[in-house]
Amino acid sequence: MHAETTNHLISLGLTEYESKAVLALIKQGALEAPEISRKAEIPKTRVYDILEKLEEKGLVISLEGRPKKFQSIETEKMVEKLIESKRKEFKTIEETAFKLKEKLDFQINQEKTEKKDHIHKVKYLSDFDRILGQEILKAEKSVIGFTEIKEKRNFLEEALGKAIEKKVKVQMISSEKGIETFTGIDSRNSLHSLNAFVIDGKKIVLGLNNFKEKKPNYHFAILYNKSLADAISNHFQEKWRK
Repeated sequence: MHAETTNHLISLGLTEYESKAVLALIKQGALEAPEISRKAEIPKTRVYDILEKLEEKGLVISLEGRPKKFQSIETEKMVEKLIESKRKEFKTIEETAFKLKEKLDFQINQEKTEKKDHIHKVKYLSDFDRILGQEILKAEKSVIGFTEIKEKRNFLEEALGKAIEKKVKVQMISSEKGIETFTGIDSRNSLHSLNAFVIDGKKIVLGLNNFKEKKPNYHFAILYNKSLADAISNHFQEKWRK
C-alpha cells in the first residue's frame, strides 16, 4: 500500500524522495530532519534539500525551534495543491501545442501559397497512393482521375471516400475492364494510358512512368498548371461521355 501511495504522489509530480518524506510526515507528524531521513529512507545528504523543495511547493511547513522540525500540511489541501500544479503544467503544455499547431499551419499555408511544382520518386505504387491520397484530402470541390494501376488501391479509396463525405465531386476512369472500379465511387472503364489526377481543377498529380510495368522506382509530379489541368479535364470529360 505504501509503494502504491508513493507511486500516486509521483504521478502527481513529486519525486520519489519527496513522496517518501511527505508520507513519513503524514504518518508520524512533526519530525526532525534526521528522523525523516531514517524513517523515509532518504540519504542524510539529501534530506534538507528535499524538505526545502517541499516547502517551496507549499506541502511542508518548518516549525521554528531547537531542534527544528517539519510538518506536512493537511492531506486534502496537499492533494488540491498537487492537482492545481498539474493543471498549470497541462495548461502550459496545451499552450505550447497550440503555438506549434499555429506554426505548422502557417508553414502549410505558406507552402500552399507558393504552389511549387515537385517531382517525386517512390519504390512502391502503394507509396504513390499514400501521397496521392494526402493531396486528395485537401480537395474542396472536385477530383477527377485516370488510372491504369491494377492492384488494390486501399489508400486511394480511403482518401476518395473521405473526399465524398466532404461533398467533393469525385469521378474516376480506369483504363481496362479488367481493373475493378472503385467501391462506392462514381467510376467507369475506358481505354487510356494515363495516371493523372486533377484536384479542384488546378492541381495535377501526374504519373511519369508506365505504371503497368514493374519498376525499381516510380516517378510522378505534383504540378500547378491551369492550362494542363484544363487539357486533362477536357480529355477526361470526353472519355466520360463515351
